[in-house]
Amino acid sequence: MSKQIWDITLQDLLEHSVWQFPMWKDDSCDETTIIPANENDALDPNSNIIVKAQFVDAVGSEFVGFINYGLTEIGYSQPCMFVNDNVVNFWFGISKPNKADLIKLNFPIVAKSIPVYGLTSISVNIDGFGYINEDSSTCVMHC
Repeated sequence: MSKQIWDITLQDLLEHSVWQFPMWKDDSCDETTIIPANENDALDPNSNIIVKAQFVDAVGSEFVGFINYGLTEIGYSQPCMFVNDNVVNFWFGISKPNKADLIKLNFPIVAKSIPVYGLTSISVNIDGFGYINEDSSTCVMHC
């Protein structure tokens, strides 16, 4: 069962808490393709995985989503959460987000991965929508 990262659903995360980018072991795979990960793949130090996470905003509202497992900077972890069945991305890379297109949220938000397969829980602090500015610095935009 493979799919594109942008097609992942809340149901997918309920069925499989860990997904992997199979390109880490098969470079013929597209870099945006994901498949469910088993325990061995999740624990392999060379794997590239996303893990289901619990998100809590500044007013205590809870959401479910996922993060890239590993480093906790927003550019690496690229957190995404579901709000009313829509995926909200917090990392835009070199594209500056259009404020009019962003959903209004209560920042800061903390994403905490669920411990699964022996992976320890990691936390990501989200202060806003992140992107890389023209001078190569990381910027944060709030709505």
